Amino acid sequence: MKLEILTGWMLFAVALLGIGSAVGDENESFRIIVPAPEGDRFCHLSWPKVVKADDGSIVVAYIAGRKHVNGDGCPAVSVSQDGGQSFTSPEVLKTFDSTMPYQHAANLAIGKAKDGAIVLMVMAFTDDLRNNIYGWRSEDHGKTWKSTDTSAIGESKTGSVFGHVFQVPNEGLAVCGHYRKPHGDGLWIAYSKDDGRTWNPPKTITTNKYYEPTFISTGGRLIGLVRENSAHAYHQYTSDDRGVSWQFQPSVIQGNKDANHPSPFIVSDPTQPDRLYALQTERTDKNQISLWQAESDTLQWKRNRLLTSSPGVEDFGYPWMTHLTGNEWFMVYYAGESDGPNAIYGRTITISPR
Repeated sequence: MKLEILTGWMLFAVALLGIGSAVGDENESFRIIVPAPEGDRFCHLSWPKVVKADDGSIVVAYIAGRKHVNGDGCPAVSVSQDGGQSFTSPEVLKTFDSTMPYQHAANLAIGKAKDGAIVLMVMAFTDDLRNNIYGWRSEDHGKTWKSTDTSAIGESKTGSVFGHVFQVPNEGLAVCGHYRKPHGDGLWIAYSKDDGRTWNPPKTITTNKYYEPTFISTGGRLIGLVRENSAHAYHQYTSDDRGVSWQFQPSVIQGNKDANHPSPFIVSDPTQPDRLYALQTERTDKNQISLWQAESDTLQWKRNRLLTSSPGVEDFGYPWMTHLTGNEWFMVYYAGESDGPNAIYGRTITISPR
């Protein structure tokens, strides 16, 4: 009955209003861009990432499974060739289930290599027993995908991969994640010298128990936001020597001190690279996502505005966005049931220049 009520409510909102259920400041509203598939095998869509391909296509990657955790999750992608108005049905890249050595896929990272290929990476795990990282490249803007060599960071050598796949001067392509058992705790970064086809062994950023690192490289500096398990704020790491040493600042972004703050996001504005944006998720009865901004030299984060709210849903968050053109960005997140159907929401948002 709960599933039928939620599904009917989402379809009613889309059909009647054409905008979905989530609204924010300035009447910005989000709609379902990838609906929950029928049946229970891939109905739970979650933890999305999004990137704009060189041909203008918008590629959304996410996990498709049965429920939030340990639900036979599988990495999947959907592609839009009309500016985000419509997306293809989920294409599952690799299947995991409870009969396999790695039973469930979870966090993802996405970005573009210098040659224009889209690089996608995903964690797979079985409780705290073992974990792996899988990777793909798409050289045709998300239409087809080829597996990459992640052996140096897989097979319980790291744990979870998360955030951007991004360029670091003189180092190559980079990706970050957090360690999981049986390895231990902390954050790591790894580099690829061949556009994501192979990866070098990880380097440890910290052994402190933080999660879901979202790092970028801008102006010769590495900057990242991370969360604790309690996640009542985002902490910050910076490095001015390409990761040789790191500086830590606690609680640089914090809203409601009682709210859970999962899944940080940070990005540099390509039209004014010294301006940074962050997306902050607060899981409460209101379920809000807010936009924050800072300058790369001072890193003094200030809240810009509320972007969306999804009150009353069980599972919610993990916003991500990609730059389209000028002041326009395409943003995605997920909302729905914790154990059952979940949809990917999205829309174009405008961020005015300073």
